Amino acid sequence: MTPLDELRGGSIGDEFVLLLHKTIRAVAVTRNFPPPDGLTKWDGEAVGRIVSEFVADPQTPRRLVDLATTCSSDQALKARLQGTVRNFLADLGRRTPIGKLVVRLNDVLGKRAEFVRMDGRWSLADGPNAPGLADLDRLAEGIRPHEILTPKWGHDARRDAPVADAETIALLCKALLEVAGGSLTSRMMASAIGVRLGLGQAPVSLDATSLDGAWSPVSSMIDGTADEALRETRATEIFALLNDRERLALAWLEYPVRELAPLLGVGPSQAHVIRKGATELLKIELVDDSDGEAVAAQVLELARLWTEQWTDSGGPT
Repeated sequence: MTPLDELRGGSIGDEFVLLLHKTIRAVAVTRNFPPPDGLTKWDGEAVGRIVSEFVADPQTPRRLVDLATTCSSDQALKARLQGTVRNFLADLGRRTPIGKLVVRLNDVLGKRAEFVRMDGRWSLADGPNAPGLADLDRLAEGIRPHEILTPKWGHDARRDAPVADAETIALLCKALLEVAGGSLTSRMMASAIGVRLGLGQAPVSLDATSLDGAWSPVSSMIDGTADEALRETRATEIFALLNDRERLALAWLEYPVRELAPLLGVGPSQAHVIRKGATELLKIELVDDSDGEAVAAQVLELARLWTEQWTDSGGPT
């Protein structure tokens, strides 16, 4: 039986499980998702753990019905399963500290008339809604003096209780928007608050070499029907978070570490750290962005253009 035959028969058979293993590994590596906690690469143990989580997830029966009824061939099943797995891994990513903070922030601001949201960006109701300054260090510094109040929980408080009460979240976001002088994404504000609280720093478990060569050219990734201006704005925000060497590392993503090192003027081990930091920043910034692939491609294109200017001028411009 084929994987699709198994699903139509109402069961998860060996062929579908094999396809699920292959799909999870392929999507995880090419889309730069981090391995499960405690693991450093997408080996058999890491993939097996995610397969188990996928099968046990309460939403999986619905996912399987969708696959069985929508797909007309095993080739169609393979293509649709890739999207299903990508969404599942993104959902797992939202369970990270910064991911949880994004959800918390959207919930708090959505209940307050002083904040408005448009095209995925928050602004003050009486303030400018054009994109604001997306400088993570400056934003984090701007809220450093603010006191952080946490909700008062009883003796049975949950370990995943909110890191700050609703009033604190609202005050911090208001301060961030004022510092930015315009609108910000939930992810940018959550990242700035995360710096203030010491949360969600880039994990060190991801093998950055898994991203080498995984990004497609910009022209093949950009959906012409989407809002190009918003993608460019988001890509510019993320690009601003990168330092010079990180930009070079992304521009020369196809280079092995041993060849990248002399271009960056560092040793191979440091070049590996620099590349890892850059790719993990992209992962964190775009983990819950539905248009993340296209935005990431634009970030890489910005890095390439910046690098061309850098090499032409003999240094950063």
